[in-house]
Amino acid sequence: MTNTIYVGVTNRTGGSVSGLYRRPEDRDTWEFCDAIKDTHVHAIAVYPENPAVLYAATSRGLLRSEDRGTAWTCVVESEGREQMWSVLFHPNDPRTILTGGAPLGLHRSDDGGRTWKRMPRPRIAERMVGAFPSRIMRMGIAPQHPEVIWAGMEVNGAMRSDDGGESWTDLNDNLVALSRQPHLESALLTKDKAEGMLDVHAICVSPAAPETPFLALRMGLFRGEDRGMHWTDLNIGRHAAHLRYGRDIVVAPWDPHTLFACVADSSRGQAGRLYRSEDTGATWTQIDRGVGVKSTMMGVAPNPDYPSRIHCVARQGQTFSTDDGGASWRELP
Repeated sequence: MTNTIYVGVTNRTGGSVSGLYRRPEDRDTWEFCDAIKDTHVHAIAVYPENPAVLYAATSRGLLRSEDRGTAWTCVVESEGREQMWSVLFHPNDPRTILTGGAPLGLHRSDDGGRTWKRMPRPRIAERMVGAFPSRIMRMGIAPQHPEVIWAGMEVNGAMRSDDGGESWTDLNDNLVALSRQPHLESALLTKDKAEGMLDVHAICVSPAAPETPFLALRMGLFRGEDRGMHWTDLNIGRHAAHLRYGRDIVVAPWDPHTLFACVADSSRGQAGRLYRSEDTGATWTQIDRGVGVKSTMMGVAPNPDYPSRIHCVARQGQTFSTDDGGASWRELP
């Protein structure tokens, strides 16, 4: 069966229409899914046991499609200004689904999305009162520790739950301490120079190191020690000093030692790169040679069925694909 590429679009400054685009990998054109036109799509997840079933975290709540994106049903409705920003299937049982949102909150289903429970609001300090409420951008679970959930927040750092989302531990003290180093200072939305270290865009945890989370945040890529209580700068900027803005980091679905990361020059930048690590984050190699990225590299999606096939997307809509593990790339028009 042909796989399908999905790209979510948010239009907050004018330009393209918000919503969802899809493209079978054997076709040359994109199709816009009219059913959720004018909806900000923040994250898309394909149900592991049925590729026709999709979940989309959106400005309208969490939406579900059973026909690859043609029709949609809202399964977690937004209340007030609430929006959904992330979706995660449990690695041990995909019938357990988590969605994270803004203002800071989490919903959980344990029956394949038929019913949902609003989890207790995380009781961690709101360290940055900026232009928008803190939001859960990404979550991660290692199969060895099924009740431990890792979450990254924009702009409020990272947290860990040891009981399936009932309560949370704040993992930010050391991130704030690191921000006292001049090269890790950044304040764009507030006057607090720790802001950049708490501007987390992605978090992941590998089965190869189930107690070691990885963060992609404004100031770079970081590895957690002591279950996230301390953080080590992976110094991704050593490859190119102007490219250290961390936007995405994921574990390859076929190899727990392989990670992919997107970095750029800034949130609304003009350059970006894709890196790969094959030793659980110890070393990194650029793999996007020849890719003409014209804006921030935003996301990477390794194909779970074909290890040599990787897709990545840039802020202004460019989408790239490789079928040979990054040796060569093509832009998908």
